[in-house]
Amino acid sequence: MRPERLHGGTRTRACFALFSCLLSLTLGACKVTQADIDAWKGTRKGPGKMVAVMQANKFDLPLRTYAALGLVEMERQDVDGVTEMQRAIQKLEPDTRAKIIDGLADGLIAMMKKAPATPSSDGTAPAHQIRAKDAAFLLVSSAPPETREKLTRAVVEWYTADFNGRSLSGNFSAEQVVRGLGASAARSLVDALNAKLPQAALIKLAELIGQLGDPASRQRAGARLVQIEREMEGNGFLDWLKHQIADQMKAQGGTADASRIAKAAELNRENFISNGALPAMKYLADQAEVTKRLLEIAAHKDAKLTDRRTRALQALEGKMSSEHVDEVLALALDGSNPVTVRDYAFDRVGDTRSPKALPPMWQLLQSDDPRLRWRAGELILAIGGPSVLAEFLSKLPKDGASYEPEELDGYAQRMAQMSPPPRDSALSQLQSANWWENVIALSYFQRKGSEADVAVMEPLTKSTTTVKGKRWDKGDTVGKVAERAIAGLRDKLKEAAGASGATSASNSAGANN
Repeated sequence: MRPERLHGGTRTRACFALFSCLLSLTLGACKVTQADIDAWKGTRKGPGKMVAVMQANKFDLPLRTYAALGLVEMERQDVDGVTEMQRAIQKLEPDTRAKIIDGLADGLIAMMKKAPATPSSDGTAPAHQIRAKDAAFLLVSSAPPETREKLTRAVVEWYTADFNGRSLSGNFSAEQVVRGLGASAARSLVDALNAKLPQAALIKLAELIGQLGDPASRQRAGARLVQIEREMEGNGFLDWLKHQIADQMKAQGGTADASRIAKAAELNRENFISNGALPAMKYLADQAEVTKRLLEIAAHKDAKLTDRRTRALQALEGKMSSEHVDEVLALALDGSNPVTVRDYAFDRVGDTRSPKALPPMWQLLQSDDPRLRWRAGELILAIGGPSVLAEFLSKLPKDGASYEPEELDGYAQRMAQMSPPPRDSALSQLQSANWWENVIALSYFQRKGSEADVAVMEPLTKSTTTVKGKRWDKGDTVGKVAERAIAGLRDKLKEAAGASGATSASNSAGANN
């Protein structure tokens, strides 16, 4: 029995020694090594021990840094090592925290680049890379300037290596990360722009650069997008598409017919340009090089490029100034241009707000083409404002006048956008002998009127004057239009009163709380 008791005593003393050692991590009784930290990654209490090492001043900085990296490296379902690492770092003194983050940066960057032991079948990034990326992002705000820049660049490059596949990976999406990191991240995004990106990825990158980038980054990105669009038009890009399509056909067991591949490549190229490069340019269309290129595309005369021309003009929305009025005016007035091109060119003329556009618009107001008259009329009101309203009404065609409801409603909408509000003019229009002026005024008051204005609208409910033009309801009269306008105004006022009451009740409840 004695040997057994001896064995038991020996075991008891050994267990006590180990227990004492673990308890004394923060007291200095046991030496901790990197091998210990590696072993703790898989034990139940290991994460807590690594946190204790990080926070204990008695350990040297390399070991504390190694413990922090070990928390990120852990392959655990029960513990979020990234969160544990971040919490522990935030509790450190600022100087110590900065030094540990400095030491961590290279390890996290290496971990982001470390290839998986077995590549995933669906191409998703390995879990250790995602954890390292999340950890690096969380540390950026606390890192010293040089390390902050290094971590920012590494995180952004990790996303852009496969933006489509990685943009939603981990606890933070690419958009969250870039918005969180700001202009420094946007600078790195510029380098990721390339012609072979999926269209959605190219657009999102341009959007983030446009919204977050500093002037230099925005200028550089604009120039890069112009290069990309030109590259897409070249033979090299077309050949790349052909190879992609041929490989895809072979993988699906199809026949790689040359003519079929060529046709598919042309369609795909147009898709890359019209649904990728041009919408991406929208976010940087205030850059002179981008503006110039989009106007060049819009001016193409090739009938096959109508969609591309239209999208170029769409991308210029809100970016036109008086210096561009001649170019967009020429596109709008050219009767040989497709309807969609002219439509968006008229919109861009309106964006310029240039009085230089008014003389040809006055001429179009007399056009026999109702569509051109409508576009010209809206532009006159948008650019000229209240000062041209009387002249505008006097120049609307009168003899055998025919107007669609949408045209007159468009004029009323422009009036409603004027400052100061042209209420007196609208009151005069209610008294006009011209039915179309009555309708414009009724539509204006439906938008901008008050309950008091119902009284000045009501006399027109008795009018039996027939409205003339396409798209009116059968038997429509000014009186029926007036009834609808009054009903619409009252619905609007009722809705506004309900919303105001709900807001007041909410504010009152908040004050009582």
